[in-house]
Amino acid sequence: MPKNLSHPRSPSAIKDFYTAIHTRMAQRADQSDTRPTIREFVATLSRFSIASAGQALDAGCGGTAAVAIACANHGFGGVQAIDINVESLRLAKSLVGPADRVIHLSCGSVLSLPFPDRTFDFAACVGVAHHTPDPERVIAELARVVRPRGRMYFSVYCFADSVFECAVQALRCLGAHVSFGFMHRVSGKSHVMNNFVLDHMYVPTLWVFRAEEVRTLLARHGFSMLEEWSSVMDPFAQHGWLGRKISGDGLMRVWLCERR
Repeated sequence: MPKNLSHPRSPSAIKDFYTAIHTRMAQRADQSDTRPTIREFVATLSRFSIASAGQALDAGCGGTAAVAIACANHGFGGVQAIDINVESLRLAKSLVGPADRVIHLSCGSVLSLPFPDRTFDFAACVGVAHHTPDPERVIAELARVVRPRGRMYFSVYCFADSVFECAVQALRCLGAHVSFGFMHRVSGKSHVMNNFVLDHMYVPTLWVFRAEEVRTLLARHGFSMLEEWSSVMDPFAQHGWLGRKISGDGLMRVWLCERR
């Protein structure tokens, strides 16, 4: 079973957390989004020759809609981007720019996608499922809306039973005694602090997986794995046994799948 490192938070506290984090991300993305996970996603579209015919989904677009913008730039004729936070969608709308003729932003939950069965030829859920109350339900919903032979790009934290997990546990313990508002005011302007340290420290819902657990869930819901890898955001993955001790199966691990 994946590990649940979540901390109970009120709905207003959850909204404030995501709005603050996504606002900083959106400010940096105003010129170009250079996050390693986004560069990796763009490269994957080309590396695997993902066909751009049909409809694409960005499930959990956050405040930048960077995955949706990448899909539009790749050539998809229609891109749906959803997020549960209205303020994040407002930020994303300001960044979509010329792609607004292709991208449709809407408020919704990845736990109950507001789309009919078999709507999409391609779906992406990038670093989102592990921040929901029910990650398996997210996979089930993605399986429902992706057409047979459609592709999916899926990534989650896979650092269970690692040194990094211990570090995150320590950060979250500290975060229980120091307010997010204070920490974000004094350090949130830093890209690394906002996108990485404070995110792990304060995000309300946090699941951590082993790779085999994710493979099992994807297969259970009708996905065939085409390829998987440890994300480029993990600097330890290339160091063999030592790297696995530090970051497990990956600070973030990526799966490219096909719907059976």
